[in-house]
Amino acid sequence: MSSLYQIVYTSIATEPFGKMELMELLKGSVWRNTQAGITGVLLYYDSTFMQVLEGEQDVVVALYSKIRQDSRHHRVIPLIHERINQRDFPDAAMAFRDLESPELRTLPGYREYLNTPWNDEPAAADLPRSKQLLLQFKQKVR
Repeated sequence: MSSLYQIVYTSIATEPFGKMELMELLKGSVWRNTQAGITGVLLYYDSTFMQVLEGEQDVVVALYSKIRQDSRHHRVIPLIHERINQRDFPDAAMAFRDLESPELRTLPGYREYLNTPWNDEPAAADLPRSKQLLLQFKQKVR
């Protein structure tokens, strides 16, 4: 029996994140999540976050609880809390839109998810629920 668990949530940044703050968030989160065995994706656009966290249930739930207490977030809204059979995002990843920083793009875990064309995505009906939500987020910021 799998003990893999997935949480998807959205939140609003208490204060907008600048380029340097996003870089620090990316570096720290990728390192901590890798150490904890957590994978997923974090999207940020216009002070709004959407994140998928996946890994062992107790570790994912503990991280989500910590995020809910983090003063940098408010209006944390849970979208999915469920056991999963396999990871939808097997590589720890984060994506940010419209940052022109070459050093950010070379950091481990950075993905160009929000900068890839919308029409290259498979039909949403064929995707896991977490990816359907991320596609909706991506479509709204286009």
